[in-house]
Amino acid sequence: MTSEATTIQQKLSLMPGWTVETVIHASQQQVWDQVTDFASYVEWNPFVLKAKANFEVGKTIHFLEDLQQFGQHWITARFLEIHSPHSFIWQGYFGAPFLFTVRHTFIVEAIAPAQTRFIQRHQNLGLLLPYLALSGVYTVSHQGYFAFNQALKERCET
Repeated sequence: MTSEATTIQQKLSLMPGWTVETVIHASQQQVWDQVTDFASYVEWNPFVLKAKANFEVGKTIHFLEDLQQFGQHWITARFLEIHSPHSFIWQGYFGAPFLFTVRHTFIVEAIAPAQTRFIQRHQNLGLLLPYLALSGVYTVSHQGYFAFNQALKERCET
């Protein structure tokens, strides 16, 4: 298989979504407090540059993502579930729901009193998925979620 084919295959593999996780040496509550303090994202988050949320089921979150060469994009989503301090889910769309819908799950799982597994699950739906995958947007976004997790880890551990 050529490297170009591998690159296309890798891009397409991200089309339905992905999961990224990290272990953070901090309590579940400490991690929850940081990940749900949306106003402070501007201080530490390299991927979500700004966020403003009314953190209640049915309410909205507005955030600015940095997709590097694809630019910065504002996204508006609605909170579908909140289970403090364990998980929350939001869902939003771009243009129209049938074109592109994203569902994002955040899981904050206690492993030990001072150790937490932080998991982000990102799911994509809609007609634009193949175009977005082949353009490389998901590759950049996937890396952004790794950067988010690493920055959260550093913030919680210091």
